[in-house]
Amino acid sequence: MRDEARVHFRPSEQILAKRFEEWAARARTTGQVAATDFLTPREAAIGMAVAASEGVLWRTYGGYGDAERVCGCFHEAHGRSPQDSDFAIACLRVEPAAGNPPPGHGDYLGSLLGQGVKRDRIGDIAFAASGGVYVFCKTAIAPVLLGSWERAGRTPIRADLVSNDEIAGIAPPVLIERVVTMQSLRLDAFVAHAYGLSRTKALAPIRSGDVQLNFAVCTDPAEEIEVGDIVSLRGKGRARVLLVQGQSRSGRTFVRIGRYT
Repeated sequence: MRDEARVHFRPSEQILAKRFEEWAARARTTGQVAATDFLTPREAAIGMAVAASEGVLWRTYGGYGDAERVCGCFHEAHGRSPQDSDFAIACLRVEPAAGNPPPGHGDYLGSLLGQGVKRDRIGDIAFAASGGVYVFCKTAIAPVLLGSWERAGRTPIRADLVSNDEIAGIAPPVLIERVVTMQSLRLDAFVAHAYGLSRTKALAPIRSGDVQLNFAVCTDPAEEIEVGDIVSLRGKGRARVLLVQGQSRSGRTFVRIGRYT
């Protein structure tokens, strides 16, 4: 990969970029098609940048059309194109037992991680409009979950394997947008504006490891944010950097923030 392309990646992303370079080179020289585990949107963007630099194609798929977490695949332009089946994604329809309050997203995810499932083996946990959730996972772990996953939080659940034809009525996430002005594009400033904190109070959760930047813990308050970045604060949900819109007369930067509810 050209050095000028790699400089756009953060230091913490260089290892992933290097791994992607190796996958891209393998696709170019052998024509092999092999999918990654689930990637965050930022990781998928890195895969796309590496593919462009290495002269190969990049395709992603997360089990349904609007998936946030996706698996990626490098492939050679004149070779075999990857099919949905190459990504090895299964879908589970999970519903709480009758008479129980519906678990939240964190309950579902926490119970999965509590069973020792690695995060990159789980894709989106998408709420169904009719109740319950669809959980997208790598095919290899689906039998394990079907046999052992019995609770989300304190709520008993039932999980069933469903086909793509049975996936319907996924409720889209709600994103509330607003424009703020920031003195600098620092993580602590973004956390303060996104979650209604003072700049000083935003420092504590960052330094204690309660803030994630693009799904990885970031303890550096001065880390620079970019358009497309996703920031999460433990217990307070996620926010996204939607747009940087220029500067005010006083030199502050206009930033459009999206907060998931």
